Amino acid sequence: MDWEPGLSIWKQIEKQLLADIAEGVFSPGDKMPTEMELVRRFGVNRHTVRRAMAALVDSHVVRVEQGRGAFVQEQILDYPLGSKTRFSQIVSGRHRLPDKRLISSEVLKANVTVANCLDVKPGTRVIELFSVSEADGIPLAVATSYMPAARFDGIVDIFTQTKSLTEAFKRFGIDDYSRKTTRISAALPSSRVASLLKQAKNRPVISTESVDVDSAGVPIEYGVTAFSSDRVQLIVE
Repeated sequence: MDWEPGLSIWKQIEKQLLADIAEGVFSPGDKMPTEMELVRRFGVNRHTVRRAMAALVDSHVVRVEQGRGAFVQEQILDYPLGSKTRFSQIVSGRHRLPDKRLISSEVLKANVTVANCLDVKPGTRVIELFSVSEADGIPLAVATSYMPAARFDGIVDIFTQTKSLTEAFKRFGIDDYSRKTTRISAALPSSRVASLLKQAKNRPVISTESVDVDSAGVPIEYGVTAFSSDRVQLIVE
């Protein structure tokens, strides 16, 4: 490659990779060449390649998945937050394939925060579901959901089968429910959340705390969700 005088080599590599993406050499979702492949292609050292790739990551053109490498960033998903927020409907409406995987579940005693959000006494037994939500196999969010155990006994098996809390709630006679509150903040993910989102720990996530209620206004779920800020854009309706 002929280098342009007066412009940093790493910047020229960044420009060339941007041109490759714009020309369709690498499409959204494609894996980028490895660091060593780029070193051989451009005939430079690894530090120079790293600077170029870091610039692409910082500009949200490329994302890094831990243990897998770098990928061309897909289109960011617009995720509306309203009274009827439903993950599967939102993702399907963007012509993408939704999926939700249960990572773990547990019955535990509600702490003060969970109890207040579910309008139960501290120490009340609640079911905790820890899950990953994906679109086209790409992780978008990691969620922890809490529900009163007395009301939703057996919901773990139903959720595992249906992969949807909306469908699971229907089995308990709740055909409709709505979002009461949503709090939004930014945070750095834990190691576990970063691993499940397949992103670096130093990339922030968008964190939401929400309470859903049934038609009578009784809380049925308190949820804490970490959205990948590289892949999801929250829209407050």
